Amino acid sequence: MRLAAALAALFAAGGWAAAAAVREREGGAVVNSIVAVVNNEAVTRLEVDGLVAELYRDRSDLTPDEYRATWEKAREALIENRLLVQEARRRQIEVPPDEVNEEIERLEKAGIKAESHRDRVREKLMVDYLLLSLHSPRAISPEEVADYYEKHKDDFVLQEQRQVQLIVVRGRDFEGGRPAARRAADEIVAALRRGEDFGGLARRHSSGPGADKGGDQGWYRRHALIPALDDVVFRLKAGEFSGPIESDDSYLIVRVAAVRPASRLSLAEARPAIERRLQAEFRQGRRAQLLERLRNDASILRLDLFPKAAPGAPPKTPG
Repeated sequence: MRLAAALAALFAAGGWAAAAAVREREGGAVVNSIVAVVNNEAVTRLEVDGLVAELYRDRSDLTPDEYRATWEKAREALIENRLLVQEARRRQIEVPPDEVNEEIERLEKAGIKAESHRDRVREKLMVDYLLLSLHSPRAISPEEVADYYEKHKDDFVLQEQRQVQLIVVRGRDFEGGRPAARRAADEIVAALRRGEDFGGLARRHSSGPGADKGGDQGWYRRHALIPALDDVVFRLKAGEFSGPIESDDSYLIVRVAAVRPASRLSLAEARPAIERRLQAEFRQGRRAQLLERLRNDASILRLDLFPKAAPGAPPKTPG
């Protein structure tokens, strides 16, 4: 999925300039060359470098082996896209100018300079139309759904969830700072032990989120909260509350309002998700079949022009 997203960014006109921009920022020369030929159409090194830059925009520490593997994967992805663009042309897929303009406007609003790459944007939309033509849904039988459910039951397990209420007592809200906040938190806990309503106390004393809703924070699965709260919340039973929990300059008091035990979706409940998965697998299969046919029919030449270093900085050497 990450490669697909980066490739979409590249085809949206942001990626071609990425490698050049990195090199210019680092003071290096922009060197371009042909690294593959697909039915007489070139794939250039700058395109591959741009896709790698999209994939690893926050990293400059790839080892030589990691960089080479990523670079070759990026080249293959661009070869696939050349094949798809060529197939879209062969099928005479046309994109209305208004749609191209709308896509460019959307990209420009997102900070991508797309106007100067109008042809590439059009090609991206042509490929979108081509792939959309493969997406006609197929009939899925009840037996197929049931078989998938039996083989993937663990995918439909719902973890235990707990509805949490929270009171936050902040030190900065008291002239006496943290010690005064601790005394106030202790008084709230004492009131809870006397049977006072947690929601009412939250409305009156909490300075945290959801105070106006009785401190309600919604439902949480294990490990969805910060560790200090997570451990406490999943030790409490429904209706129980904690003592003051120290957190930065605050004291937190939590209550478990209700518990939803772990459960598994029934076949009927899981059916919509299963049908979506099976349709997605079908679409992926049709795309793979199309690409296999296009590859078999194509003339593809890969040139061994792998760069010695990643754009902008040399890869890290192990050890």
